[in-house]
Amino acid sequence: MMIAALLLLSSCSSEKMDVMFECPSPSGKKIATLFRVSHGDNPINQEMKINIRHANNSFDDGMASFSFKHGYDALIRWSSDHAISIEYPVDSELTHQETVIFGTTHSFSSHDVIKVSYQEKPSTHGYFLIEQRCFTITPAP
Repeated sequence: MMIAALLLLSSCSSEKMDVMFECPSPSGKKIATLFRVSHGDNPINQEMKINIRHANNSFDDGMASFSFKHGYDALIRWSSDHAISIEYPVDSELTHQETVIFGTTHSFSSHDVIKVSYQEKPSTHGYFLIEQRCFTITPAP
């Protein structure tokens, strides 16, 4: 009986990761992924994260350029392969925020810089009530 209780408690505290959506850069060479990390079913134990990587690299949920709690949605706008804008719910608690992504931690060279801008946006209970969350400006042919 004691073992069953321990197993039940340990399963409640296990971490779960869900990919919400992926958003490719205009050339398709880079991908921004919004994912949720949760510890149990309570929304207070959830954190939203954004990972930005080269398209030919595997997704790594241990790598995030931006994260927040108390909001459950984001809008991603690529304006070029080197510039991205992230909008997040206004009442969110930011837990990690990078304004420039480069170097070996994200498998980019120091010459391959992505500038990131952030903006708070009004939401309904932490969600944006729109269908599209990924926006890219496609390069002219």
